[in-house]
Amino acid sequence: MDETIDLRPYVKAVVSFWWLIVAAVVLAVLVAVAIFLSGKDYEASALVTVPEPTQQLEFDPRIITSMRSTQLLTAYPQLAMSDDVLAALLPTAQSLAPETFSSLTELRGTLDVIASPDGRIVRLIVRTSKPQNAAALANAWADEFILAIEAVYGRGGMSFYEDQLNEAGAELGAAETALVQFQATNRQGIVDNELAALTTLQTAYLNQQNDYQRALNDIEVLRTQLENNTSDTVTLADQLAALSLQLQPFQSVGATPVAPPFQLSIGADSQLTTTQRADQLQRLDAMQVAFESALAARDQQLTEMQPAIFALQVEKQQLFNEGERLQNRRTIAIETYSTLARKVDEERVATRETVARLASRAAEPETPTRANPLALFPAAVAVSVLLSLAAIIALTWWRQLRA
Repeated sequence: MDETIDLRPYVKAVVSFWWLIVAAVVLAVLVAVAIFLSGKDYEASALVTVPEPTQQLEFDPRIITSMRSTQLLTAYPQLAMSDDVLAALLPTAQSLAPETFSSLTELRGTLDVIASPDGRIVRLIVRTSKPQNAAALANAWADEFILAIEAVYGRGGMSFYEDQLNEAGAELGAAETALVQFQATNRQGIVDNELAALTTLQTAYLNQQNDYQRALNDIEVLRTQLENNTSDTVTLADQLAALSLQLQPFQSVGATPVAPPFQLSIGADSQLTTTQRADQLQRLDAMQVAFESALAARDQQLTEMQPAIFALQVEKQQLFNEGERLQNRRTIAIETYSTLARKVDEERVATRETVARLASRAAEPETPTRANPLALFPAAVAVSVLLSLAAIIALTWWRQLRA
């Protein structure tokens, strides 16, 4: 069988001890009245608002602000109760009531912070025994709180970018000075001229080599022609060829042949050079030796010119690299300085919208802050009835257990 619980002894005990319930209710009402009448503190509150920025400036897309304004809202209540803010507020509090606010602990005990659900409004509450002190302290607290917000979040980014801008300006000045100093001793133009002169001379020597080689080939052809001639007398055509070979060293190297401004009339029996084949062959041998000597001399000169040309090319490239490096350094410094300058302007415009501002100053309270009687007295009665019933039931249960 299921065991049943008999409630009649408990009901009888409640009815018997009705006077205890009434006494508990009366006592609770008296305590509530005492609590209601003991409230002598005056409460003043100042409102600080953190508005949403109306403009989001971005002068340079390469530098963006990663922290959103909404991310700071949860930190504001803790900042309002921080030691730095309260330490700045303590002198004001001590000037108002030195016997009440002798330390940060006592000051913190009179303060309270309530933030709105969206965090945009922060209510700073001060409770003191004097109404004028509560209002003055709440307003002073709001001022210190706004200063702390601007110091931590308002000018922080601005100061950082200004420092970076100063460093970028110094780097730009150093880059420009280095470039000017380099140009003061830059031999790049001189090296270009020297290299161009050597290259032109080298080209002339190479053309002379070709001319000397062609002359040697012509000498071989003319020698073969003279050796194959059965007559000992040199023909006029061969004499002209020999004369042309003799005059070739005096012609302009690499110049375009130009028709002479006069006509040379030569008779059939005229002699330009020797008419004897043996003498002509000796002269061809002498010219061959001269051309071979001149060709060897040009080879030697071209070989000796190469180190100088190589050295000038190396120096030219080194000067070019150094100039490019300094130019790139200056270009990067200009870009960095311009970017940071735009970011500083952006931060300067953005900080004109105050990070936090005072929405409402605290007015001097007219009446002290007391508990709400509509909530205080019913709660006291309910608690007293429950406690008395619990005591009666516990006492009845104890008696039945001992019996």
